[in-house]
Amino acid sequence: MMDKIVALLDLDYFYAQCEILRNPVLRGKPVVIVMPSIRENSGAIATCNYEARALKIRSGMSLALAKKLASVDTIFISADKNYYEEVSQKVFEIVDYFSENVEQVSVDEAYFDLTNPSGFDKAEEICIKIKQRIKSELGLTCSIGLSINKLLAKMASSYKKPDGLFVILPKDIDSFLLKQKISSLYGVGPKAEEIFEKNKINTILDLRSVNASILIEWFGEVKGKQLFDFAYGRDDRLIIPNREKQQLSRMMTLKSDTRDFDEAKQTIDFLADLVFKEAYKLKRQFKTASIIIVTSNYETVTKSKTKSDNMLSIEELKEIEYELLRAFLFESVQSIRRLGVKVSNFSDNSGYQRKLFDY
Repeated sequence: MMDKIVALLDLDYFYAQCEILRNPVLRGKPVVIVMPSIRENSGAIATCNYEARALKIRSGMSLALAKKLASVDTIFISADKNYYEEVSQKVFEIVDYFSENVEQVSVDEAYFDLTNPSGFDKAEEICIKIKQRIKSELGLTCSIGLSINKLLAKMASSYKKPDGLFVILPKDIDSFLLKQKISSLYGVGPKAEEIFEKNKINTILDLRSVNASILIEWFGEVKGKQLFDFAYGRDDRLIIPNREKQQLSRMMTLKSDTRDFDEAKQTIDFLADLVFKEAYKLKRQFKTASIIIVTSNYETVTKSKTKSDNMLSIEELKEIEYELLRAFLFESVQSIRRLGVKVSNFSDNSGYQRKLFDY
């Protein structure tokens, strides 16, 4: 029987990364994303980058306290959830391509199943490809943990942040867990940590000396039993796929900024081939094609065309992308820095001509 292989992808300081992506001059500065309150000059910190964390600013902290800790070059930005969700969708479309079982648990985090006959070597190879695509197409870093269940994948994803990939093999589970503090165990929040501290339980090794009945007394039946199992690396929670694929896209940064149609057309050809084949693999036909252009001044422009019938060939998709590219070049004086092809408005793929892919 094959070992179950579960991965957890966690986007590093995601909201702050999105803002740096949108405005590269922020790179290297402390960036703090604020969830504003109705009251003026009030709110809580949603996330911040590592430069801000070096100032002891943390998620959940009040805006007032964060401002006291901030340096003169710290940038505070109100959260733009619609933008973050849009970027998140592009990230997890990439994950969708590599796994059919993806459970997105938040805007910046998803579990996915990589169980395969070749085992952890193949799974790790896939994770490297996912990280490379997210970096090259979207300019974002993520950390991935890989192990036999959700608990260990989650713990592994936090082990080498940022931009990490860490694998906990079955033979290494005990040696990994017994080195960890109790606070690193999933399910141990501030209240639980307080109870453990009061009872001199500081590590997972300490936790293993506590009977399940005592944990149930402290935390209740469900939570107590779960913590007992977690101390030994046991977790029977399943991955529950919850992502309905609404669109597919691929993006590339050009070797140099350009306004040359033929130069941009070569990139469109490459991306359209990839997107069309991904749509075929996922059994999706589409009626809408879009071109995504990031200009030399980092403005994002999206142009779309929707047909009444499904687009059934790569050639048809490319012709629409060329039309949208010409429209952009006619309307704008900006050069193209990054280029993307997107398809959406899905139905099933019963009309595809299989011969296109037989070669």
